[in-house]
Amino acid sequence: MKTFNKNNIGRRSLLLVIVAWLGIACSFAQDMVQGVVVDEVGEPLVGVTVKPKMGKGGTITDLDGVFILPKVKNKVYVFSFIGYKTMEVRLTTQKGQRVVMLPDNKTLNEVVVVGYGNMKRSDITGAITSVNEQRIRNFKTGSVVETLGGQMAGVQVTASDGTPGAGFDIKIRGVGTVNGESSPLYIVDGFEVSNIDYLANSDIASIDVLKDASASAIYGARAANGVVLVKTKSGQQGRPIVAYNGAFSLRNITKHLDLLTPREFVDLQMEINPLKYAGTYFKEGKDASGTPYRYQSIADYDNVAGIDWQKEAFKPTWSQSHDLSISGGSKETQYALSFSHFDEDGIFTNSSFEKNTGKMRFKQQLTKGIGMDATINYANTVKKGIGTAGTGGTLNVLANLLRARPTGGLSVTDEELRNSVFDPLLLKENDSYSQINPIKQAEAVHSRTQTELWGANLAFNVRLMKGLVLRSAATYNVTHSRIDFFYGENSSQAYRSGGSYGSSQMQKDLRWSTNNTLTYKGEINKKQRYEVMLGHEYSFRSNEYLLGQAQEFPFENLGNDNLGLGATPSLVRTNRYEKGLLSFFARANYNYDNRYLATATLRADGSTVFAPNHKWGYFPSFSLAWRVSEEAFMKNIKPLSNLKLRMGWGVVGNDRISNYLSMNLYMQSKYGVGKKLMTVLTPKQLANLNLKWEGASTVNAGIDLGLFGGRVNMSADFYVKNTKDLLLAQNLAYVTGFDYQWQNIGKIQNRGLELSLNTVNIQGKKFRWQTDLNLSFVKNTLKSLQDGTQSMYSATVFNSNFTGYDYVAKVGEALGKMYGYRFAGVYQSSDFYLTPSGERVLKPGVPDISRHAGRKVEPGMVKYEDIDGNGIIDTADRTVIGDGYPSWFGGLTNTFNYANFDLSVIFQFSYGNDIYNATRMFNTQTQDERSNQLAETADRWTPTHASNAVPSAKGYVKNELYSRFIEDGSYLRLKNITLGYTFPTRLTQRMKVSRLRLYATAQNLFCLTRYSGYDPEVNMKSSPLMPGFDWGAYPKSRVVTFGLELQF
Repeated sequence: MKTFNKNNIGRRSLLLVIVAWLGIACSFAQDMVQGVVVDEVGEPLVGVTVKPKMGKGGTITDLDGVFILPKVKNKVYVFSFIGYKTMEVRLTTQKGQRVVMLPDNKTLNEVVVVGYGNMKRSDITGAITSVNEQRIRNFKTGSVVETLGGQMAGVQVTASDGTPGAGFDIKIRGVGTVNGESSPLYIVDGFEVSNIDYLANSDIASIDVLKDASASAIYGARAANGVVLVKTKSGQQGRPIVAYNGAFSLRNITKHLDLLTPREFVDLQMEINPLKYAGTYFKEGKDASGTPYRYQSIADYDNVAGIDWQKEAFKPTWSQSHDLSISGGSKETQYALSFSHFDEDGIFTNSSFEKNTGKMRFKQQLTKGIGMDATINYANTVKKGIGTAGTGGTLNVLANLLRARPTGGLSVTDEELRNSVFDPLLLKENDSYSQINPIKQAEAVHSRTQTELWGANLAFNVRLMKGLVLRSAATYNVTHSRIDFFYGENSSQAYRSGGSYGSSQMQKDLRWSTNNTLTYKGEINKKQRYEVMLGHEYSFRSNEYLLGQAQEFPFENLGNDNLGLGATPSLVRTNRYEKGLLSFFARANYNYDNRYLATATLRADGSTVFAPNHKWGYFPSFSLAWRVSEEAFMKNIKPLSNLKLRMGWGVVGNDRISNYLSMNLYMQSKYGVGKKLMTVLTPKQLANLNLKWEGASTVNAGIDLGLFGGRVNMSADFYVKNTKDLLLAQNLAYVTGFDYQWQNIGKIQNRGLELSLNTVNIQGKKFRWQTDLNLSFVKNTLKSLQDGTQSMYSATVFNSNFTGYDYVAKVGEALGKMYGYRFAGVYQSSDFYLTPSGERVLKPGVPDISRHAGRKVEPGMVKYEDIDGNGIIDTADRTVIGDGYPSWFGGLTNTFNYANFDLSVIFQFSYGNDIYNATRMFNTQTQDERSNQLAETADRWTPTHASNAVPSAKGYVKNELYSRFIEDGSYLRLKNITLGYTFPTRLTQRMKVSRLRLYATAQNLFCLTRYSGYDPEVNMKSSPLMPGFDWGAYPKSRVVTFGLELQF
């Protein structure tokens, strides 16, 4: 009988467990595949995405470049990584599979949207700049236009101000018109739109800008100001993908302007009118009730904080954005649905902006040769509040905010003044006009602008035969807008007019178009490729509106919803216009052995806005390119990956002018005849049967250079753009009965240089650093004006008291010149002789301002330069004192990737532009009583303080522009910085999530500038003749955002 050893049994049991575990592990390993991904030199690549070509699943490589996938049975997987060519590899269960990825010169193979088609960037012969979704997604903005500033060479984007939902001014290669529409042509998914503000940032796939005429001439009459082509996202073949991006943002004002302290304010009041204000702000003793006066002397104000009106009006706020999309499809069918919500609560009292957008896109391959692409768009925006400049003129809210008294003095407490609708002191002095509490004004005026857009696009692509494709497309979109203003009883307008009143404007903008293109692609001897396109397009647009006003409401709670309650309907107005454009166009592309490229286009446009004999315009273009790097003699230059020389010429036009300029127009007047009121028409405009297109021709020379396998890419373009036949008002002889007639008589030239540089500075195992720099130099010159005219003057008239010309354009010089007197300091006692009788007499050589100022010159008065040298200051001494356009501008972007972290830093800069600071000029009018002023006025000239920077309290000419208020607007802005972390796939897969990214973004974190106003990026006038104008501009916000990206 055998004896069993317990120890042996234990060992055998443990051995059996180990063998069983190993067996299970081996069987599991047989259902897995492990491999490694390396670069061209054998270094492991971290973060490579590995996904099945069909079906679900996928992973990313770890720090050693290793990937592990389950149950692989001869399945094709797609390997993708930034900067490397995407590969398709069939994986098996074989161990130790090695995948080698090669660098990809993406710049050359990138597909670029061009007019009515797409091209590889390597085949482009014109000047085109682009941004993709990666450079847009980090911005949380109300308009995608804001994201473009500083990211595209030759494209200058300037915000009007920081108002929620504010518009943007886009200039492509300078000023292209004076009185016509100056914005570029916007094309979204192949169709013209009025603007791209309705698009959600998250729905943008790419934006391409056609800058020179050789690229944009295919759009003919509409392309004089450049073309912005937007491609939105569409569904892709594969499983359904649900993506969500949600973010919350904290907004705050970046700076406060320095104002006089309560002590300094009271001191100023006592200086300008001591008799009137004696006892208003301080007084010794006690009042009738025996209570000591709050302020016994001016010294009692030394430690008084007073009312900080800026702090009261500007508050930190929260905003939010949410983007949701679903996309996917099969080989025959692809779909994409998206919804976006953006809600911005403005930092200024009672201001906000909200935008909701939705899109549904559906692609279907109906038959082998017929495909369909259909899109439905919806957008709804609501903008509320009058902002800081909404009421304009003397009722400019920001101007009144800065002028509001910082102390109530003896009559009212600061708290009572803060909560009063009207300043009690002003009401007491003059009940016909009162400076209203600016915060109460913003709350009392109901301002609401709502815009709703519906649009539908439909396109069919029909393959007629090999290489021949017919595309037929149409779009229809309608935009309804409503603009409401209601001035409540606590508003200054209601106070002035004797009661509350309101106005509503309903507007409908309808646009539809259809186009057909026939494209043939062929090749000869496998070396010569060509493409020919013929096309036809018809577009129609109409606009109609109804405006109604009423006043004297019995109650206000219904506001604009029932204007009929107003006892007095003060105004009813309607209008409608329509225009059509019929076009025929053609394009031919030729490519010989990928070395010699040529493109030619021709377009004929017929527009209804011109006279019968000038309805048609013809717009040709031609461009050539030589890919020198593809020549045999260049093959041995290993560092060189691309060298292309480009040359192009083209003509484009501008038909976006006011309707009916070529026709006789009449204006109406009403006269009483007996007991009836009759409408009488009188001539207003003399017809011009020779009115025609504004036309622009451009010559462009460019070079594209790529080095080290695409690690360094540089583009440079030099251009000369001549715009002729500008629409200007030609003065007429009095015998005609008209003052002027619109004629094609002006010429402008823009010359510039654009540089773009893209470098991959470091491409390591874990770390990648990429830099993008763009720099643009542009100079515009006015070449000619009306016969016998050498100068053209413009007036901002921002206030009823400031009515003089403050901008000038002179033949031979640039547009946008600020016009006024040159500040030469302040008259000092040393500028005068003192006669024996005690009279002051100016020394020889010191110009005399007496006649111009309307009183005898004395120390402390403002001094101007005597431009004409006659010794007397008069209007002949006005001259150019500033330039609103920059000498150069651009942007710098650095993108860093380390393992799962990503960091993006974007700088935007502008140099050489001046700003006309009307806000500063208005708020240094120290002669105006009861008004606070900017802190600089504390440095004013006094008999005991001989300042040469600020005139005495009454030492300036009121309502007059001089160079003291023209400031350097150059700036360097940290526009956007974003830090993100993408969670490893092995973690997200456990949560049934394919992608999870957390990020934090800061916009407008800081701005380096010498400008004393709130922000140097400002343009309150839409006219190209009056750039860089700041009057009550809404300050830009500093925005800090925290967000989450999810993908299922």
